[in-house]
Amino acid sequence: MLLRSYVEPPASLDGAEERPAALLLDSRVFAEPETLQATASALLKGFSSHVPLIVLAHSEEIRFRLAAMRAGASAYLSVSSRAEDLAERLVQILGIQGQRPDRILVVDDQPVAALFAARVLQGVGMVTERVLDPLAVMEALDRFAPDLILMDLHMPGASGIELTAVIRTQERFADLPIIFLSSELDPDQQMAALRIGGDDFLSKPVAPDRLVASVQGRLTRVRNRRHSVHAPDSIDDLTRLGTRDRLLRQLDRLVGQVQSGAIAKEGGRLGKQYPGVQRALVYLEVDGDASALELVAASLAAEMGPGDVAARVADQAVAVLIHRQDALSLAEFAQHLAYEIGQVLGRNIPEAHLGAGWYPLTDGCPDSVTLLSRASKAAHWSLQDGARTLGRYGSPEASTQEPDRPSLVVEAIRLEQLQPLYEPMVALTGLMGERYELTPRLLIGDGELLGPGEFISLAAKAELSAHLDRRILFAGLDALKMRLDQRRPVQLFIHQSPAGIADDDWVVWLRDQINARDLIRLRPVLQFEVADADRHLELVIRRTRQLARLGIRVCLNGVDFSEQSTRVLQALSSSFVRIKRRVVQGPELDAIAWLIQSLKASGAKVIATGVDGPVTIARLYGAGVDLIQGPYVQPPSPEMGFDFTVAEA
Repeated sequence: MLLRSYVEPPASLDGAEERPAALLLDSRVFAEPETLQATASALLKGFSSHVPLIVLAHSEEIRFRLAAMRAGASAYLSVSSRAEDLAERLVQILGIQGQRPDRILVVDDQPVAALFAARVLQGVGMVTERVLDPLAVMEALDRFAPDLILMDLHMPGASGIELTAVIRTQERFADLPIIFLSSELDPDQQMAALRIGGDDFLSKPVAPDRLVASVQGRLTRVRNRRHSVHAPDSIDDLTRLGTRDRLLRQLDRLVGQVQSGAIAKEGGRLGKQYPGVQRALVYLEVDGDASALELVAASLAAEMGPGDVAARVADQAVAVLIHRQDALSLAEFAQHLAYEIGQVLGRNIPEAHLGAGWYPLTDGCPDSVTLLSRASKAAHWSLQDGARTLGRYGSPEASTQEPDRPSLVVEAIRLEQLQPLYEPMVALTGLMGERYELTPRLLIGDGELLGPGEFISLAAKAELSAHLDRRILFAGLDALKMRLDQRRPVQLFIHQSPAGIADDDWVVWLRDQINARDLIRLRPVLQFEVADADRHLELVIRRTRQLARLGIRVCLNGVDFSEQSTRVLQALSSSFVRIKRRVVQGPELDAIAWLIQSLKASGAKVIATGVDGPVTIARLYGAGVDLIQGPYVQPPSPEMGFDFTVAEA
């Protein structure tokens, strides 16, 4: 790696000399923040392409941090941190592998098995350490600092599942890859190991090349993810925090997988020593100009703990995902953030105001977009209250601001306050092209976004289902038209209800909407719930036949083992079927395989939703599922945002 020092900024750094991997600026050289900003800006302007600039900070004075942000520094690192931590942060920012070889911690109570794995990995240049006593793992982690753990499942004193639960309570090890290596053949045990925090599962005996490929592949994926997190397009230009998309991706990884309850159950007596990590989202909304937002962002960066993730999430708002050991510590830190940053803002820009709100992540937390909207709503309440208190979504005080929530929802439906989001699908078989399911959100009150489950039934009671369905169809057809104009066509699945298709002119209206957008060759897939279709079977059969004449295919949602599903499937011809989430996540592997094969025998493509990791993909792939969906939502984009891939299965 090229290192270069300058006493004064050179006129040009591009061209003849080799481009450095990064620029490090020592803050002690500068007496005033303005000088630091001018020097940093001059250095960055010397390159035609992005070079990370890192300020080594000897002062936490907010003016110096602001100057670094405004100059475009990629990071502001305190030299009071341990040298090892600074080095690790530099490696993450640069997205490079250090000069040292990969370090693998092998945890297995069987000496022969541990020695075999260690020797295989040593043979390809890795450094290994063996731990035969599972209770010594935490000490070995601190001493050896591994890049990956190879973990046995069944050991005396503590199982691999218990150890993984304990390791995952430590936020510094949240992204440390763990591969299980065990002779356990029970798929439920394998799934439990992966759900508690394992990244892969290998069965003993394992071929040496398979072991090496799995370890190297997992290490490569971790490095690529770290590199993408610190890439220039994931950093906001004004605040130098992450972008909204970057925070949403981090939240997506946590949705449905908050480990506090699982750790308490799986960790056993070890869980008492290492209590589960709690997480919350803190949202800071600024009533002021860009300089006020800059100041808030700089103050937030100074207060964040290791592993906290902050981002600019709106024009005048930033948010941070925090983790602490218990709920009380979460609440105290959220209150501390609101108070300290509010004080800084009041001293420097008195005319600006700060609204602060927070929302704790629980086992039942919804999708990332909804989480962010709820924290935003709490911050807005705080602003309305004169910024005297820290708002919390769901608190008794906050609920008084919405005395009639159902009326708010109905009014939002009438005003068509819909935000279309798209849940991507990944093909396990040879299907080509991109596919998304349109999953709308409803904007109510002060910015909260509701999922379909929270407003569909209210729309039906208010006799607004047909109105809602047409607005959703409009949004979906417009999205198809946009992608067609961009020459990036997608297949889009759009939900409709029996009330929405009841009008006799509905099919003619839909045909006209498609023709008006020139979507003759890019038709949507319309989907109906099995329960709705069963209650209005004659209507749905008639409409399905009419849609077929327009070249529009149908998907049936909510298929399971019930007589109702059988009755609807026999009566309707559908191109796609989506299996119920509880069936996908259930233990009946043989029954699922039988259901999938019977569905495929009718010519339908089978979709599985609620897929949360490689082990579920593997069992569904073996059963013949065509398409899978995870707990992620996003706008349609060229690349679908899954953390897992088909190759991992």
